[in-house]
Amino acid sequence: MSAPPIVADGLDADAIAAILLARQRALSRPPADERAQETLLAFDLGGVTHGLPIDCVRSVAPLPKVTRLPHAPPALLGLVAWRGTVVNLFALAQVLDRDSSGPAAMIVLRHDTPRIALAVDTLAGVVTVPQDDTPPTLTRLVAEGDARLTRVDPALLIETLLPSRLQEG
Repeated sequence: MSAPPIVADGLDADAIAAILLARQRALSRPPADERAQETLLAFDLGGVTHGLPIDCVRSVAPLPKVTRLPHAPPALLGLVAWRGTVVNLFALAQVLDRDSSGPAAMIVLRHDTPRIALAVDTLAGVVTVPQDDTPPTLTRLVAEGDARLTRVDPALLIETLLPSRLQEG
């Protein structure tokens, strides 16, 4: 089935095609007020809400028994057993220079060599916030309406936690 020809006084076929193409492009773009969204796993450290991109999170779990390591860096709480593997558990509050009311949960990151988990006070859920195209920083304040949280950049966090020779994951 073919469409009937479009007739417009004073316009040739090329001009009509250009107008229709411009209309199609304008209608296919999202409205200017709709920005790209990002999903974050929200958690608390000392009563302040933070968030990590959900795609960098492998799992969350209650904080298991921690095996301390002698002469470990201050941010490394120790090792934990998780799903049959050994995971390095870091005190995220110490890395971010925040207060902590005492970690009760851990976030296991999608980083395989070595495995990394972050000790957090509580898990707050999943939130969707506007995506920001500014250059990455370790932490950045994200405000949407009344909701405010500090977004943690996972790549810069791993650089902070591990020497470059250990960042093979």
